[in-house]
Amino acid sequence: MDGEEEDEQVIAEEVEAMKSVYENDCTILNSIPPHFHLSLKPRTADVSSHQFVEIVLEVHATPQGLDQHRQKHLLNHIQTKANELSPGLMLVALCEVINQLIVLFMMEV
Repeated sequence: MDGEEEDEQVIAEEVEAMKSVYENDCTILNSIPPHFHLSLKPRTADVSSHQFVEIVLEVHATPQGLDQHRQKHLLNHIQTKANELSPGLMLVALCEVINQLIVLFMMEV
């Protein structure tokens, strides 16, 4: 198995893990490159009165993706911004932070 085949195998395993963990809350649109919708709700044993928040993510990874350094930087920056904004409104601000960082990452290529 060459490097590309190994990468595809790792990606396929990760996509399968997403589907296994999130089951009906994860819709795989494409395995390679990964493209999926993920619905996240509080895990409150299906008590609908406690599920007043839902986040639906659409993730579409390009073949280039983000290296581990950029992934770590992105996640740290999101967490820092979320901590700054908590407990207030933050979804738009977090999306803007992500967008700005992705633009910066692509300019570095």
